[in-house]
Amino acid sequence: MKDSLLLDDGFPDRVLKSSFYLSLIIIACSISYLSFMGTVSVATGCCISLILYKMLWWTIQYAVRHKRSEIKGFFLKVSLIKYGIVGAMLLSTCLFLEVNVTALALGLSIVLIVLVMKIGSKLLVNYMNKFVKVSSQNIDGISIDTSKKGV
Repeated sequence: MKDSLLLDDGFPDRVLKSSFYLSLIIIACSISYLSFMGTVSVATGCCISLILYKMLWWTIQYAVRHKRSEIKGFFLKVSLIKYGIVGAMLLSTCLFLEVNVTALALGLSIVLIVLVMKIGSKLLVNYMNKFVKVSSQNIDGISIDTSKKGV
């Protein structure tokens, strides 16, 4: 039986690409609706979110390929460095700019939003393929049998 949440190898790259494009769309929309500092806050949050996701994915790939025996120590070192850098970025952003906290939070959550949408849509499609059956239809003299399970 096929697992309903089985993710393929290209899933993390598609999440990164979708998050990048969604970030661009949100930044473009914020230019119209927010002040300059609001747009900078959204852009900063999106940038930090994308960097965190890319660093996490790189860490997982590197640890699995090269350091199988020392994965815990490697994750700890990279996490400390990563969160130190991100903390410094957030601190400098908050000290030197007038940050719109809501816009920054929206930017920081962009990758999480894309992950929830992609996994939720995959679960919905798998549910629809398993449990929803449609009877055959006759459209303009062409018979279509759609009662088969799966796509």
